[in-house]
Amino acid sequence: MQTALALRTAALAALLAGVVVLAACAREDDAAGARTEACATCHAGVTGLDAAHARIGCAACHGGDRKATEATPAHRGLVPIPGNLADAPRTCGQAGCHEAIVPRVERSIMATMAGVIAVNRKVLGEPDDPSAPPPHASRLGHGVADSHLRELCVGCHLGQARTETGPIGEDSLGGGCNACHLVYGDTAKAAHEAYAAAPRGKPRNPPAAHPSFTVNPTNGHCFGCHSRSGRVALSYEGWHELRGEPSRRDARVRTLADERRVEHVVADVHHERGLACIDCHTAWEVMGSGAVVARKSEQLRIVCADCHAARLASVAPEEADPESRALLALRKWTFAPGERLGAGRNGDVLVNVTVDRDGRGTLRGKLSGATHPLEPPAAACTQGAGHARLACGSCHSAWAPRCTTCHTEFDAKGEGFDWAAQKWVKGTWNESSGPFEAALPTLGVRTDHGAPGGPRELVDTFVPGMILTFDRNRDPDKPPDVIFRRLYAHVAPHTVRREVRSCESCHADPVALGYGRGRLAFDKAAGRWRFTPKESASPHDGLPADAWTGFLAERTGMVSTREDARPFTVAEQRRILTAGACLACHAGSSAVMQQAIADFDGVLARRSRRCVVPTWR
Repeated sequence: MQTALALRTAALAALLAGVVVLAACAREDDAAGARTEACATCHAGVTGLDAAHARIGCAACHGGDRKATEATPAHRGLVPIPGNLADAPRTCGQAGCHEAIVPRVERSIMATMAGVIAVNRKVLGEPDDPSAPPPHASRLGHGVADSHLRELCVGCHLGQARTETGPIGEDSLGGGCNACHLVYGDTAKAAHEAYAAAPRGKPRNPPAAHPSFTVNPTNGHCFGCHSRSGRVALSYEGWHELRGEPSRRDARVRTLADERRVEHVVADVHHERGLACIDCHTAWEVMGSGAVVARKSEQLRIVCADCHAARLASVAPEEADPESRALLALRKWTFAPGERLGAGRNGDVLVNVTVDRDGRGTLRGKLSGATHPLEPPAAACTQGAGHARLACGSCHSAWAPRCTTCHTEFDAKGEGFDWAAQKWVKGTWNESSGPFEAALPTLGVRTDHGAPGGPRELVDTFVPGMILTFDRNRDPDKPPDVIFRRLYAHVAPHTVRREVRSCESCHADPVALGYGRGRLAFDKAAGRWRFTPKESASPHDGLPADAWTGFLAERTGMVSTREDARPFTVAEQRRILTAGACLACHAGSSAVMQQAIADFDGVLARRSRRCVVPTWR
C-alpha cells in the first residue's frame, strides 16, 4: 500500500511539469497531430469541457471503441458516467491523469463510512474486532446493524453510484469524483434538459454541450450528503430542519428538493462573509491523505487556530508540496515579494492563505476571489487558566440542531430500499423521532489527538447523538428485542459567531451541563444548587429523557458515539457550578469574575464573608 507521503509526492507532478501523459487507450494522433477518434461522427461540435479535459478526447474518460463509426460497436464497453468510484481507477485515475488521487479518495472516510459503520455496529450490539481493518461501505453484511445502515444511511457515501446524468442538486447522493467536481453551466444544463425531455424510444440528438469539471466545488456540491446527519450544510447557511411548525410566525421557511422543510435561524459568520466550504476544508482533508482512517476525526486536519492566531505558521510558495503548487497554478494565483503560504498545525499548506513578514494572514476566497484579513483571537479567548481547555466552538457556536427521542423498529411486511444493493427489498426499518430544536449545544469533554505536544482534553460542543430505543427483532413471530442507548455526539455545529454565549449559559444552564432542560437554581440561603428536570425520567436508566448525565452524578460505560468523549465528571460539575454561584451576584464582565478566569482558587480564597459558595452532600 502506498503511504500518504508517497501519494503526496506523486500527486499532479505531471501537471506541474506541463506534461499531459495520456493512457495508451485514450487517443491516437495522425501525422498532423489531429485526434482520430470516430466519436465525432455522431458527437460533433461538443463544447463545454475545460482545456485540460477537452484535449484528451472522449474515450479517455468514457471508454468504448474510439475507431467504430456505428453506435452499437462504438458504445461497447462505454462508461456513461465516468467518475463513479467503481470505475474511477480506469477513468479519472488512469495513468497520467489523477492516478495518485483516486486511491486517496477510495480510502477516505467519505468513501468508507468506517466511523458510521463501526459506531452503528457497536451501538446495536455487533461490535467489530478491534484488530480488524476499518469497515467499508462496500462490504456491508446483512445482520441487524448492517441492514439498518443499508436502508437508512449508506446512500450518503462517495461509492454510491451516480446513475442519472444532470446537475448536482440538493438531493444528490454519492457519485465519486463527480460529487464534487462536476459542473453544469447554463448551456450544458439547457442542453441536458432538452435531451431529457425528448420522447424516449425515438432517435434523440445527444447534447452538444458537455458539463465541465472544476477544482473549486461549490457549497451546493456538499449539500446533498452534508445536510443530513449532523446537518452542517444546513446549519452553516442558517437553516434548521423542522419537525412540525416554525418557531415564529414571521419565520423564513423553505422546502428542500427532498421535501424537508427548514427554518432560518442564524448563519455562520463565515457564510455571511462569503466563505465557501472549501475555503476552510483542504484537498488533503476532503479527499484524504492516503492513510486508512477509522473515523472522521482522524481525517479532519483543519482547526480554527490555523487561521486565527497571533502569528500564523507559513511556508514559502516554492517549498509547497506538488499538489498545492498545482492548485495554485490552476488558479493562476501569484504572490507579492516576501509573501508566504499559510500552514496548518500539521504542516498542511493552506493554498488560499497568505502570510506577511509579521505573521499576519489574509484568506482569499477560492470561489469569490475576495480577500479577508484573518484576525487573531480576542484577548478574552486566550487569557486565564480557567478557560485553557475550551475549544473555540464551545463559546462561539450560536446553536446546534438537537433531537432527543428516536425509536426504530423493523416492519417485516413493509418494503425498503437497499442502497448498497440498489434494489427494493422486503422488510424495512422505520424510524420515528420527536421534534427537532435549534438550541445552544451541550458541553462535554473530548480528546484532541492532534494537539501540539500530544493529546489533550478539550471542553467542546455536543448534541444528542443516539437517545434511542431500538427493537433489533426482525422476526414478527418472536418477541421484541429492545435495547436503549443514551449517547451524545461531538459536533462542530458550523454556526460560528463573533459574539459568544454568556457565562451563565455555561455555568448555570442545565442543558450546557448535560442535565437536560429544566430549572437549575442556586439557593443562596442553603448554599445548594437544585435542579428540577422538565422531562420525565426514562424507565430505562432513570435520567430525564433528554439528559446526557445526572445532576451532580457521574456516568460510566458507553456514553458517547466516540470512545474519547464524555460528559463532565462530578468534580468538573462542582467547579463549573461554583463559578455559576458567583455569577448569581457578579456579572461575568465584572473585575472579580475576570480575575477568577485567571486564578479561580485564589479569588475564592479572598472572597468576602457575604459570598456564598455551594456546599455538596
